Amino acid sequence: MKGQTKKWLTGLIASSLLVLTACSGGGQPAAKQSKDPIKVGAVFSMTGPNSPLGVPEKQSVEVLLKKINEGGGVNGRPLEIVFEDDKSDNTEAVKAIKKLISKDKVIAVLGSSGSGPSLGMAEVATAEKIPMISMAAANQITDPVRPGIFKTPHTDIHATKRIYKYLKEKGITKIGILYDSNPYGSGFAEQLKKFAPEYGISIVADEKYGTKDTSMSTQLTKMKSTDAKAILIAGTNPGPATIVKEAKQLGISIPIISSHGSANSKFIELAGDSANGVLLVAGKLLIPDLVADNDPQAAVIKEFVKLYKAAYNSTPDGFAGYAYDGLNILVEGLKAAGGDPAKLAQSLENVKIVGVTGEFKFSSTDHNGLTEDSMIMVEVKNGKFEPVK
Repeated sequence: MKGQTKKWLTGLIASSLLVLTACSGGGQPAAKQSKDPIKVGAVFSMTGPNSPLGVPEKQSVEVLLKKINEGGGVNGRPLEIVFEDDKSDNTEAVKAIKKLISKDKVIAVLGSSGSGPSLGMAEVATAEKIPMISMAAANQITDPVRPGIFKTPHTDIHATKRIYKYLKEKGITKIGILYDSNPYGSGFAEQLKKFAPEYGISIVADEKYGTKDTSMSTQLTKMKSTDAKAILIAGTNPGPATIVKEAKQLGISIPIISSHGSANSKFIELAGDSANGVLLVAGKLLIPDLVADNDPQAAVIKEFVKLYKAAYNSTPDGFAGYAYDGLNILVEGLKAAGGDPAKLAQSLENVKIVGVTGEFKFSSTDHNGLTEDSMIMVEVKNGKFEPVK
């Protein structure tokens, strides 16, 4: 009997050791495994022409990262983010994401700020099967849909439809378009041309400029000689700010509408008094104090603004919101994937979340998840953005 008891106890101990070993991940202590950080990459334009976008994006990610880790991290593990500056350059963006994947071994990437850099990064992310969430607006980033490639800003299609809806309400049918020749501006112009007939719009002037151009007076002078009843600008600052200043100097008095690529405080800062009267299409975060309390986004926007102000003593703009939403979406995906990188791309497709940019409803056929209904028209009055009613 004693011999049988001894054998039984020996078997029980051995079985228990096997269970403990399996639970701790191949002999590694379970506690250590749970504390290993989840490493994510972030490529933003912290210098160069797109820095007005990239700087607030990085700041919002940093403040949210701190909150996430103070709250216990993701699935009980701390989140680590490795930042890279693409210097507003497509080649630098590609180099940055390759470095993050090969050297830093990140499981996902946020960025970039601009459409050109994001498109280059998306090619690499697709090839390497690394999920990526972009903060850029070009529709081409997520259309056609590619596995693991997502974006948070409204697309140029959303903005185009929202602007055209406004023009239709105002009875304006003839417009001139002036756009940056970069991927964002040219992509936006493509949508303006594509959807114009649907809204009864005629484009009577079609002009472009270079991202680094310091004057667009030649293009504006051409537009002034046409019968355009409004001018639409597609670009990111400083270009749009320069355009509205020169338009005022040339005595152009027809409405000027700028895209969401320039919808931030930097536009007013650069354009000065010339900004007054200019219309922009934007997300609700641009006017956080004027969002109705019963709006589904109101509470999320107020929480973000409070968090950002406490950290930086300034109000976040839409670009900061794109990155804030991006990290929140990634966290939701990581939670649903149970920390398994192989399941992350698929889990992101199922994310449904109310963000500061809009209500995201991703699917297998929609990796942006937004509609034009969450965009608004604003006007600059006395140096401040106000909703157009």
